[in-house]
Amino acid sequence: MNKTRVTRLMACLLPLLVLLPISAQADERAAFLQKVYLSFCMKHFDDYGALRKELIAQQLPKLPPQQAQHFLQGREGDAWPVPYQGQFGQYVLVLPEGDNLCAVMARRSDAAAARQWFTELAGNAPTPLQTTKLSEQATQTPLSGEALTESWQWATEHAPRRLLLILTTAKDPEAAIQAMVSLSLSER
Repeated sequence: MNKTRVTRLMACLLPLLVLLPISAQADERAAFLQKVYLSFCMKHFDDYGALRKELIAQQLPKLPPQQAQHFLQGREGDAWPVPYQGQFGQYVLVLPEGDNLCAVMARRSDAAAARQWFTELAGNAPTPLQTTKLSEQATQTPLSGEALTESWQWATEHAPRRLLLILTTAKDPEAAIQAMVSLSLSER
């Protein structure tokens, strides 16, 4: 390979090598969001009251009520910061009163990566549940500004209750919350 070709190849690869850590970090953050969602919201969907009691019994640090209100958006309930790479402040687990909703909010998350894993998860309900995509629409949110919200339902045909899975991702990369994923159990 002559020197000119090597120089051109390096000129093409250098921007990709610079972007690789950013892409890897974005995927890592989306994967962590998924992990927290699965570990708390999905795992305990049938009893968020028990999850709340467990978190309190373990004496995990809760956000003070004034800070928690930012994430609860006017509802009563509790919010716990979730450590990421040894630091707090990037992810928050939210359990509003009523024990029928669990949400995870991410300060920084790649919207495309989060939508990819969420769509794969939400589109494949475990048997005997049936999957229904309810909507995908542009929304305006207090924490994210202009955002894209995608919602899915898991239920059996005649079940009186259903699981509602929702992902909201901010369009602005500087939004206060770039991703929020929730799971709720509701009546039809």
